[in-house]
Amino acid sequence: YNNPKFLGICLKSFSNQTQPDFDIFIADDGSSPETKAKIQSLGSLFSRPIQHYWHPDHGYRKAKINNEVFRALEKYEVVILADADTIAHPKFIEDHLRMHERSPRMLFMGRRVDLGPQISSEFSEANVLQFNRGLSKKLLQSWWRGETRNLGRAIRIENPVLQKIFRRDRVADLLGSNFSISRELLWEVNGYDEEFASYWGEAGDLYVRVRNSGALIFGLKSYAVQYHLF
Repeated sequence: YNNPKFLGICLKSFSNQTQPDFDIFIADDGSSPETKAKIQSLGSLFSRPIQHYWHPDHGYRKAKINNEVFRALEKYEVVILADADTIAHPKFIEDHLRMHERSPRMLFMGRRVDLGPQISSEFSEANVLQFNRGLSKKLLQSWWRGETRNLGRAIRIENPVLQKIFRRDRVADLLGSNFSISRELLWEVNGYDEEFASYWGEAGDLYVRVRNSGALIFGLKSYAVQYHLF
């Protein structure tokens, strides 16, 4: 919402994915025209057009605009969600899709590295692809200064045994960014509850309904790596 700079960084981070077969849908809760212009300026990064869904700004209506996007996803098997103030690791999409090979009805939850203010200010569309590849010198320096948190999540761990040893397989709840859900399951539980009209709550509510449906739910902390801009 009204942060085209971060949105540009986020979109650019998806331009070097190891799994290139994906479409981008943007749920826009009433941003100003600068956001639309940013999206249009980056369309050439991808082989297929970015789909931009927008509605007028009548307060916080994230659940409603997300549901508008969800209704357009009938031909897709997996829906991956990322906030516009995040950066994706090159294997972000590949990792999510690999998890969904386990079940046709499942919710997978990732986590984020919380970037500090100084390193966040250094990211741009021009350099994001140099620094979205895992642990870096810049990240270590930011962590050493006490700014960046959850640095260990930047170290991608693919081996299930190592994931358990380092307790990377313990994710207790759902956040609104860095999760994926089978499209069939998303429709089965009827998407987000549009009664949520203030910040926070819609993701936790979705988690409860997915849990009650009996679908497979699990998460990892050092897989499908994502960075959160300050």
